[in-house]
Amino acid sequence: MQFTLLISTIVALLTAFTSAQPVARNALDVWSPTVLSPTSTTVWTQGQQYNVTWDTSDAPSQISNGASVRLGVQHTLTDTVLADGFDLRQGWVTVTAPVVPSGSEYTIILFGDSGNESEEFSIIAAYLHL
Repeated sequence: MQFTLLISTIVALLTAFTSAQPVARNALDVWSPTVLSPTSTTVWTQGQQYNVTWDTSDAPSQISNGASVRLGVQHTLTDTVLADGFDLRQGWVTVTAPVVPSGSEYTIILFGDSGNESEEFSIIAAYLHL
């Protein structure tokens, strides 16, 4: 008797799962803004402040995730967060050039709904002038 009840319960549950309607979800706004600066001719000096800018001409009214700007090296994401928690729709954020080895293989990776990468640019060491 209990076995029959168990089988009946399992069959009822399986029927409910297979005939259930999908949950309606709102589509997420996915936006991939083009990074405008820095560009391939940009040179940052360690410790100085610079604006990272991106195109907002086609920005959605609502952004799904928080924003951050991270440093990339040779098109590989690093752990260096340059800015965090700003509104992507503003189109710019001020960052401080990190202390990293001088080189021309750096990129900015803009996160929000997707990761967008700038052109490679240079970061150079800050020298003290006497």
